[in-house]
Amino acid sequence: MSSVPLLQCAMDYISLPPALAMSLKVAPEVDIIEIGTPLCKAAGLEAIRSVREVLPDKLILADFKSPDVGGLEAKMAFDAGADMMTVIGGAALATVESALEAARVAGKEMLMELTGVRDIIARAKEWRQIGVERIVYHRGWDEQAFNRQWVEEDRTTIRQLIDMGYKVTVTGGITKNTLAFFQPLAVSVVICGRGIREASDPRQAAHEFHAEMRRLWGGTEPIAPAYAGGSSAGLSVAHNAAKAIRWGISEMGLLVTIDGRECPGCDSAQRFCFNTRTEIALPAGLRVEDLVARIGQGFGRSNAFGRVSDGAFYLDPAQLPDVGAGGTTPALNNAVTDLLRAMGNALRGMGSQVDVNAGLAVADRILRDQ
Repeated sequence: MSSVPLLQCAMDYISLPPALAMSLKVAPEVDIIEIGTPLCKAAGLEAIRSVREVLPDKLILADFKSPDVGGLEAKMAFDAGADMMTVIGGAALATVESALEAARVAGKEMLMELTGVRDIIARAKEWRQIGVERIVYHRGWDEQAFNRQWVEEDRTTIRQLIDMGYKVTVTGGITKNTLAFFQPLAVSVVICGRGIREASDPRQAAHEFHAEMRRLWGGTEPIAPAYAGGSSAGLSVAHNAAKAIRWGISEMGLLVTIDGRECPGCDSAQRFCFNTRTEIALPAGLRVEDLVARIGQGFGRSNAFGRVSDGAFYLDPAQLPDVGAGGTTPALNNAVTDLLRAMGNALRGMGSQVDVNAGLAVADRILRDQ
């Protein structure tokens, strides 16, 4: 009996905050988080960096589908925190070779993506000769829209690829009910996107999807009950609150003062992305002392906010009393949203056009999904 495939969940969003929230929600039940092609184009490398920040131990795939400059795009993906990236099947062999070399240097993996490839076996032989090991057999979005079904011809091609030595990922409208179609095959990874993301309870849907995979492919280890704690259980509540604040202020239209150029990298214990204090650029035309005073009027006296310089102020959830007193997560969540609301209202009262409701909505979503 073949081993149980890994489960990959595709984040095919066009906005980063909902993708981040969903990644946090389903991470305990899936093996790989995919930064989908739409999200790669909409949010760029920041999507990879952000998911890596909140999920430091999870496998991440960047579905670049690179058509050219493969080495450069692969290095960009890996430097941002991805473990894997994809190259489109129609790319020149030189592009494939350069991306493969970048993966080797980084100790990461490159996958060939078969969307649109007609002569699959012929191309696969070329890729295998230069050392490609992973391939994605894909039924695309547009094919799904036209109700293109999985057929025996697909299974025959997948079996040929496996016999050639490929580790094959299958994707394209796969649901729990269609998993049995692939069961005779030793596929390495199964991707499920909408079947998990659009479920009423995505985390439970992922758990059930994984359980069905184990049943079909003969997993011997007992299936753990659905995990309700969220992927950030190992991080402090203050760090989770800081993430909510960062995304909240970003959605309001404000800017953090750190641009990332001095980041020491994800292998460093000094990663600034795990600091709880977020420093925010003061909108033009305002005095920082006046803003801090107004925040205090709305929130009360606290070290959780204050002046940094004439052009910046800070928010720091680690200074909230609910953290220092070891308070419950709901209490901290309420304090965080109250702090963001007080900041947003203070800025609006001083004439700054910030979208307070949008910031609060994103922060609340992240806080609830921890």
